[in-house]
Amino acid sequence: MSKPTKTELTKYRALLERQLASLRGDVGSMRDEALRASEQDASVDHLADQGTDNYDQGFMLGLIENEEETIQHIVEAIERIDGKGDWDFGVCPLCQEEAEGIKKKEAGKKDAKKDAGKKVVVKKPAKPVAKIECWIQKARLEYLPWARYCVRHQEAEERNRDIA
Repeated sequence: MSKPTKTELTKYRALLERQLASLRGDVGSMRDEALRASEQDASVDHLADQGTDNYDQGFMLGLIENEEETIQHIVEAIERIDGKGDWDFGVCPLCQEEAEGIKKKEAGKKDAKKDAGKKVVVKKPAKPVAKIECWIQKARLEYLPWARYCVRHQEAEERNRDIA
């Protein structure tokens, strides 16, 4: 993929703003529901009913937490579109780090050869060095415009989260 065009950025911004408004409304109503549940009369006729109410409230609070995390990701994506984020919108920062690491390694090898006083002979590698694409695929951004990582790195992040 390549860098998103201004038209695509405008489209992604509109998608993000619609999703943000929707989620903020959902979170607001879920908060109201959770507060109403906690303010209800504590004198429940049966312990099982009280247990169910407690479970429902805990579940609702978990949903609110997940939605707030998504809201934060959307806000960060909008900031990246505006050029105020930690990296460009549509770039996978982990791929970018890998690409920069490869460039530094290659530059270090060339410098080491020069420092050794040897004549630098650039040979073509037997295997072509794969260029690391830093841009997230457009299909992924269409589906999840607040995506922070490419599919490969997102899967790795989720595996690491499951292990921890």
